[in-house]
Amino acid sequence: MQLSADLAFRSRPTPVARSRGDLRILDVRDDLSRVTRANGEIVGYVDRLDVAGGTAYRARRYVATERRFVELPNAWSADDAVDFLRWG
Repeated sequence: MQLSADLAFRSRPTPVARSRGDLRILDVRDDLSRVTRANGEIVGYVDRLDVAGGTAYRARRYVATERRFVELPNAWSADDAVDFLRWG
C-alpha cells in the first residue's frame, strides 16, 4: 500500500521553468506562477483571474524590505503581467 502511494507521488509531472528576459517563471499551481531572478530571488507572483470579459492576470511584486506584496495592474496576458514585474 505504501509503495503505490510513493509511486503515485513520484509520477506527478514536475513543473517546467520558463524564462522571460532575465526572469524565470515556475508554475506553482494551474492558476499561479512564481517569478524569480536567475539567482533564486523572488520577484513576485502572477495569478490568473476569471473576469467577465474572459481571463485576466494579476502581478504581485514582492518587496523584501517590507515583507509584503504590492499588487500591480491587471493584464490581459500572462506575458504582460510578467513584464509588469520585469519593468515596473
